[in-house]
Amino acid sequence: MVSSYSTQQFAMTAERPRSPHASPLDGPGTLTRRSTEMVQTKIKSELTWSQLVHAEIIAVTSAMRKNARWSGMGVTGLGMGGLGNSMGLRSAQMHAKDLNAKEENPLMEGFTKLRTYLENVNDVRELDAVSLLDPFLEVILSGNTTGPIARTALGSVEKFLHYGIIGVNNPRVSAAMNKISSAATNCKFEASDAASDELVLLRMLQVLQMAITSECGQVLSDEAVCEMMETGLSMCCQMRLSEMLRRSAEHVMTNMVIAIFERLKSLEDEWQFVDTPNDNTEETTEPHMSTPKPSDSPVLQTTEASITEIEETPQEIETESSQAEEPIAESTVVVEPVSVRSYGLPAIRELLRVLISLLNPHEHKHTDSMRLMALSILNVAFEVGGRSIARFEVLRSLVTDNFCKHVFQLAKTDSTPLLSLSLRVISTVFDTLQPYLKLQQELFIFFLIERLSSPTGPGAANRNVSVDLDDEGKITFVSSRIDNEARVGTVEVRSASPNMFLGKSTDYPRQSKNYSTSEQLAITAEVRELLLESLLQFARMPTFMVDLWYNYDCDLTCGDLFEELIQFLSKNSFPDHQSYSIMNSHVLCLDTLLMFIGQMVERINNEDSDDEYVVCDLTSVDELLERKARKRIILKGSSLFNESPKKGIKFLIEQGIITPDKEGNYDVSLSHFLRSTQQLDKKSLGEFLGRPENFDTLKVYMRQFDFIGKRMDEALRMVLETFRLPGESQQIIRVTDTFAEAYFESGPEEIHNIDAAQVLAYSVIMLNTDQHNPQIRRQARMSLDQYVRNVRGVNNNGDFPKEYLRLIFEHIQQDEILMPEEHDGLMGFNYAWKQLQHRSANCGKFLQCNTSSYDKAVFELSWKPVVAAISYVFSTAQDDDTLQKAITGFRHCATLAAHFELHQVFDSIIVNLATMTGLLENTDGNTSVPDPIVDVAGQKYVVSKLAVRFGRNYKGQLAAVVMFAIVTRHGDSLRKGWLKVLQIIRNLFLNSLLPSSMLQVEDFLSGTTSIPLKPKSPKPAKQTNRRDGSLLSTLSSYLLSPYSNDESYSRDPTEEEVESTMCAVDCVAACKLEELFTDISSLQTDTLTSLLAAIRSVGYDTEVMKKATVTIPYDPATVLFLELMITITVRNANRIDKLWPYATEYIFGILGFAEKQSVLVVERTVVGLLRLCICAATQNVMLNEIIQCLHILRDFPPNVTQAVAEQMMAGIFNLSSANSENRNNPEFLNTILEIKQKVANSL
Repeated sequence: MVSSYSTQQFAMTAERPRSPHASPLDGPGTLTRRSTEMVQTKIKSELTWSQLVHAEIIAVTSAMRKNARWSGMGVTGLGMGGLGNSMGLRSAQMHAKDLNAKEENPLMEGFTKLRTYLENVNDVRELDAVSLLDPFLEVILSGNTTGPIARTALGSVEKFLHYGIIGVNNPRVSAAMNKISSAATNCKFEASDAASDELVLLRMLQVLQMAITSECGQVLSDEAVCEMMETGLSMCCQMRLSEMLRRSAEHVMTNMVIAIFERLKSLEDEWQFVDTPNDNTEETTEPHMSTPKPSDSPVLQTTEASITEIEETPQEIETESSQAEEPIAESTVVVEPVSVRSYGLPAIRELLRVLISLLNPHEHKHTDSMRLMALSILNVAFEVGGRSIARFEVLRSLVTDNFCKHVFQLAKTDSTPLLSLSLRVISTVFDTLQPYLKLQQELFIFFLIERLSSPTGPGAANRNVSVDLDDEGKITFVSSRIDNEARVGTVEVRSASPNMFLGKSTDYPRQSKNYSTSEQLAITAEVRELLLESLLQFARMPTFMVDLWYNYDCDLTCGDLFEELIQFLSKNSFPDHQSYSIMNSHVLCLDTLLMFIGQMVERINNEDSDDEYVVCDLTSVDELLERKARKRIILKGSSLFNESPKKGIKFLIEQGIITPDKEGNYDVSLSHFLRSTQQLDKKSLGEFLGRPENFDTLKVYMRQFDFIGKRMDEALRMVLETFRLPGESQQIIRVTDTFAEAYFESGPEEIHNIDAAQVLAYSVIMLNTDQHNPQIRRQARMSLDQYVRNVRGVNNNGDFPKEYLRLIFEHIQQDEILMPEEHDGLMGFNYAWKQLQHRSANCGKFLQCNTSSYDKAVFELSWKPVVAAISYVFSTAQDDDTLQKAITGFRHCATLAAHFELHQVFDSIIVNLATMTGLLENTDGNTSVPDPIVDVAGQKYVVSKLAVRFGRNYKGQLAAVVMFAIVTRHGDSLRKGWLKVLQIIRNLFLNSLLPSSMLQVEDFLSGTTSIPLKPKSPKPAKQTNRRDGSLLSTLSSYLLSPYSNDESYSRDPTEEEVESTMCAVDCVAACKLEELFTDISSLQTDTLTSLLAAIRSVGYDTEVMKKATVTIPYDPATVLFLELMITITVRNANRIDKLWPYATEYIFGILGFAEKQSVLVVERTVVGLLRLCICAATQNVMLNEIIQCLHILRDFPPNVTQAVAEQMMAGIFNLSSANSENRNNPEFLNTILEIKQKVANSL
């Protein structure tokens, strides 16, 4: 009894024998041809090839002689007798009877013959590969050698390949390589201790790796490659092998997979044959790999085979048993090769199939360790050849169907290593085969969003919020409950994203089967982190978010994946304070949102200079927006249909979705809608089709299906997958009969008339119920014979073909026809996956949108949640890094809004920033006690409450700087937001924080002066005491710095309050307010009119003036905005006709109550009005309006005229001196004279 260690259980038996002489390099049609010019073959050694070969022969034979079995054997008598015979001697009998001759050893004999053969070879290129390798391979395949001997022989073979002694140009290299494959995968040796045995297995792995990865690997056949890969996979799954050996096997598999999938890049055809002159070729069969099983260990085999028997055992790769008896020296004669195919798609497909099958989560024989191994190998395969796999339908179909089906279910596991690797492979596949995985990607991303949005776990509180935009443009997150109350009575237009396998216990096997839905959805922090990283890895691709919108949101058959992802990111971009997590998931979500915005900014910056951003074959944005609008209508109509079919159809007809034909019939359009809209409730649809009044629609609906070539059960299955049969028997009969009529029209040969089709259709439904109703005992269920008897004689008085009925019966028995919404668990998942595969055939490819053409539409759709998230993050940030991210987000959003001219968006951004400054609050304060004034470095500063509060508000200061920087740069896009900007300027002015340059105003008498905050005396009675003055204006007498110390002030400020005030002063300086209106003349007219309208709102309150009974206190803000309005109008003299109404409305509103106004306000208003008139006069426009203004001045009450007489006279003089055609107008001149006379009288 001889115990031998065999690796044969790692191998498979090839279904097609391989010839030792067939080489894809021999013959006119080879894949790789020899060079016409023979070049000197260079080997990787400084020794000669002959020295290396002899050294390896000595190494193996020496190892054999160390063994007791071969130590006494000799080879002296080998080959003797032939010479004597040639000389006429009768030596054969003498030698045969020589009892002293030592026993011959066939293995040793092989090496002796090899030495003899080598003496006749001079060039390594002429070295016959089979002759060289045969002695070594016989040792490897002999079950009588020890582990060290087999290891040495394997090492020799590896060295021949590695050093290049065997090359692609050697004779019979293909046969030799396939022999190596067979020998290595069927290596036999006597078992000893486990460590020594594993060394042999390790060397065997190295030989397999070298065989495939070397240059000669390209000549291996499909069967050989399958055999080698199956051996490697099996060793990876042997759990009793050491961890080191299994990891080594996995590493070898990885390297072999790299070489195999690299080959895909050079393949062009599905099959690659080697042409030969023989027509009598064997019919080829496709290679096959067996799925490895997690057996405990390699099998220890006990055999009684003698050395002779082992020697005579034919190898799988050999086809001529007589070859061993021939002298090796004569084997250099190359036999005419038979048809041999170098490995290609068949082997690669089989390898891919086996690896994918190992991922099946419902195959309990496959352990998680096997799945991990398969995933890591598959990941390498996709990394190396993913895009090449996409070129071949036979490979691509494996990925789009079974791979995605299995690995998506693995993504539900709680095992962190398995989940991590599954997500990585999924990401790699989507990166490389994305165009062909449109619906698969939609399903997976939707799954990630739903799984991460579980009702429990970190961040759950944040997800019950929605975005709200108020009338002023402020955008915030509000509770969903509030939002839902506001939407009472409206139809919710939900996304059409699929939800195939969420919350179902059979998707991935778990340890416990008794768990609730909430337990299923609850995920650990580690799992959540992995899922989130996987989701965000998709979103980080440069055009991915736009791609989602283009491929899904604008597709009628897909969900609004872009919108859902934006909502998810925005709601998860800030921390959940109700729970603690070491994972900063909110930071990742925020970064992804900002990256999405930043990528759009980058695209618009490059669109003018880079041709890359030109749309070529993509759909126009207008058409996409039409599709999007149509999709929303269809979703709303579907929702209404599910509530009431009549309401839904009426709505869809009104919206033009369901349209009449030329005869005014809606049945065709309605049937198409019912068939193509997935969001319809299948039960409601079935009840609708079964009603008598909808019979015409039912007939049209049934004729939409293509029943040609389908069996009755197959056709019925197609129909019943689209709706649920109604409950009433009359409705069932109506639907079944209509189906049968439509089916009979397709021309089935087995059915002879419509009546037979109707009976058979009903019988199939009854058979389906009988075979799968759990209330019917298995013994009581109908048999095939019973079913055949039940439908006997109904086929036009004849029988249906029995084979036809047998096929129907067996398919119904094996696969139940399930009505929609009855699918659950694994069966439900398989049904949904089947539907997805069916839709995939018609949905088109996933297209990348490397263009900025869609950015406006995308930004317009997503800006609300994005700005809301950035605003919330800014207000809750606890560190500068987060604040910087939010500021960058604001700037980018503002840039996009300005570029796309989205004024509402820009207004909202400014309003949110203005709110966060804290400068919008009313700061009237205690007017009786002035704010204290301090002297810092020779400058006087007012320490007001607002200044102190603003100086303490770090985020408010940042918001102010960002807001004014944005408005200064993109002010032309601001509309309603001007109101908030001006309110801030008003409060800064009233608290002495505005830069002095903004307080300078033009004056007819003094040239340039500043706007005072307060009059010299609070008592307006002093206004009448001014007849004795010189030419000094009222303005001069009222001018007073707000920092005078002739008043009684409040307590002295603390050092902290002073420091806060200085912070506020520095912040205002950083805002560069003086630059805000520098380019005011370049703004659009719409912007200017919006600005002037905002000034009118902020300047003064008309209602206060109407109610005033005494003199209205001096309001410096009224003067400030009056001067701003006049300056804007004058600096846009070419558009004064457009701006005049806004400016004069402001002025007339003040002068209408001139007697109640502070003298300073009236005086500045008169100066402003005259400046407007002078500006219009120089433009030679608006004469009538100028005269109207002069009439107002002429009609002033005497006391008002007296108060403003000096400024009025100076202004009238400038107006009459203006270079204008108005000087020739009699009415103009007469009004001027009247004003002068009235002023003179008042003085």
